[in-house]
Amino acid sequence: MTGISRLLDTIDGISEFIGKAVSWMCLVMIGVLLYEIAARYFFLNPTSWAHETTTMLYGTFCILAGAYTHRHQAHVRSEVVYHLFSQRGRAILDVITGFVVLVVFAVFFYAACEFALESWQNNEMSSKSTWGPPVYPFKTMLPLGVGLVWLQGFANWIRDILMAFNLAPADDASNAT
Repeated sequence: MTGISRLLDTIDGISEFIGKAVSWMCLVMIGVLLYEIAARYFFLNPTSWAHETTTMLYGTFCILAGAYTHRHQAHVRSEVVYHLFSQRGRAILDVITGFVVLVVFAVFFYAACEFALESWQNNEMSSKSTWGPPVYPFKTMLPLGVGLVWLQGFANWIRDILMAFNLAPADDASNAT
């Protein structure tokens, strides 16, 4: 069981690290927007790149923060009936829904990889502004983010299986969803 615990802790650590690292992007976005505001309103010289840069950074932030959000059970969930079940009952429900989520995200991951690969192959550039930056690095964040959410979902699913079948040791039971 220590091997499984170590694997789950490693996945949690990756989600935690990525989530905290990505949170710093908010400061970068704020800096870019402040620069744009100053350039536009104080110096009457707006940029051609600030809006598109913050859009790309925000998209990357949202995509990569998904695993961190999933690790902390912060995604929206309909809990009207969910809280009527015992902890074990919720784990059984989570095993069923978690399996569906893993399958859906596996398909989504495959599609996202094709989406990013096509962007790289075409050396895709943005047409949203006169700046025209490359978008393929940002499109690569989609399969990365989906893969990280899938990995965290897998860790949560294993915990739910352990809880549902009373296999979790006392110290791991507190981490179960």
